[in-house]
Amino acid sequence: MLHYIHIQGKEAPQFSFRNKTAQNFKSLIQSMTDGSSLVISSLYRTDVFYTANQDHSEQILKLWALQEDAFDSTKLTIVSGRDNALELFFTSLVSFSSANKWYQAHLKEFRHACSMDQNNPILKDLKLCEQYLQKSHQTISRPISGSQSGDLLPSKEVFEDLLQHINDFLN
Repeated sequence: MLHYIHIQGKEAPQFSFRNKTAQNFKSLIQSMTDGSSLVISSLYRTDVFYTANQDHSEQILKLWALQEDAFDSTKLTIVSGRDNALELFFTSLVSFSSANKWYQAHLKEFRHACSMDQNNPILKDLKLCEQYLQKSHQTISRPISGSQSGDLLPSKEVFEDLLQHINDFLN
């Protein structure tokens, strides 16, 4: 089962991972869950995906709290299940994209995470979702196959269509 921990906005800087901490945190999650994980962290948004049969969010939050001083887990959004995780991931990008500077910084971190782990099953699931959206909405013009994982995140132009049609994909 896919699990997702998410934060964005003005509270997010205290939750962001710096330097190589995100990669180390990802390794901790993978060893704890025996599944795959994906961690994308920038100053105003952090996404943590992991697969596991059981919900390990509480243990992950405890590990995360060790990384940060003023940790308040009530600021995070935690969801379980593929549909819920994908819906939150993509729809939360809608509001986030309005802050272009923050969005561009997160996009850079996302592209870096993609390039470091192109065979990640979670990343492949995100690509399948994006490919579906490409086929469904002609407003998405760029390909996303092969090593072009840098273009995985939807461009700002598709967010209106995405909001209208994401439920068709998830249901």
